[in-house]
Amino acid sequence: MRRLACAILTVVLLVLAPAPVNADAGAGGLPDAYVVPGDRAFPTGMTFDRRTGHFYVGSAEDGTIYRGHVTRRELEVWSPDGTDGRSVTSGMALDPAGRLYVGGADTSTLRVYDVRTRRLLATLEGTDGGFVNEIAVADDGTVYATDSFDPVIYRITHADGRWRMENWLDVTTTPVDWVDGRHNLNGIIAVGRHLLTVNSASGTLWRIDPRSGETVQVDLDGHMLNNGDGLAWRHGRLYVVQGNLNQVPGLVPQVAVVSMRSDLAGGRYVARHVPPGGFRHPSSIVLTPTRVMVVNSQYDRWLGGLAPETPFTVSSMRIGGAEPVGG
Repeated sequence: MRRLACAILTVVLLVLAPAPVNADAGAGGLPDAYVVPGDRAFPTGMTFDRRTGHFYVGSAEDGTIYRGHVTRRELEVWSPDGTDGRSVTSGMALDPAGRLYVGGADTSTLRVYDVRTRRLLATLEGTDGGFVNEIAVADDGTVYATDSFDPVIYRITHADGRWRMENWLDVTTTPVDWVDGRHNLNGIIAVGRHLLTVNSASGTLWRIDPRSGETVQVDLDGHMLNNGDGLAWRHGRLYVVQGNLNQVPGLVPQVAVVSMRSDLAGGRYVARHVPPGGFRHPSSIVLTPTRVMVVNSQYDRWLGGLAPETPFTVSSMRIGGAEPVGG
């Protein structure tokens, strides 16, 4: 009887356990959209845990952090609004040690959590009046974050049990075309020995050397990434979320796919992702093994004080399903 009971329990656990992330390999049966609960969630940043298949989404309305799984359509509240004094979120990143970095937008803060225990590890502060936005983790474990309103890029380090967030790069000393009063540097990503970041206000893409701070504009052969937001990378291609917060004529919200040169000094816009029915002001992006997942933030409606279109969603598209562009 004991053996029978153990066998039954094993079957039950296998049925109830979430599928591992490599269940994504066939892309069959996965949702085309995930639902973020709440009438005023206004989801914003997102990050993906490749080890477990979970993804984390924050809110621009308040400090709620949601968690979903690639095999389940519904997200759940992972950490409620107000936890650890958190009143708003922006960009997110997860490092190989399982630490979740959560930007605090116009509170100019950045919080670090142990994703397994949900324990707060650090609360760090940027410049007064800043807007801590998107976050990138480099191969050496150093973390970088953009400030969209203050011309600085932050560097976050952890050594000898102490966390430090410093004003690492003074953007005014670089060629970056800063536009006062607008969202400027936004999405950021570490690729090899460099960082890539996009300026939402001007549509320009920049390559930064973390060792020297040298900053050069990426040659996109005249193409502009207007309203560029979240960034993702896969096999020599940069994925750039483009909303239309600045109402650029003719721009359809999309994920632009840019084939990059090996030195990251140039690239060519080759394809785009737009889900059926379009995006609702897309913001952040993650790539699973076979899917492109994009947050429908409705940030434009949030800024304009307009009622949202519910439910709030995260779009999911086949990574190989991009629409080619150009000749």
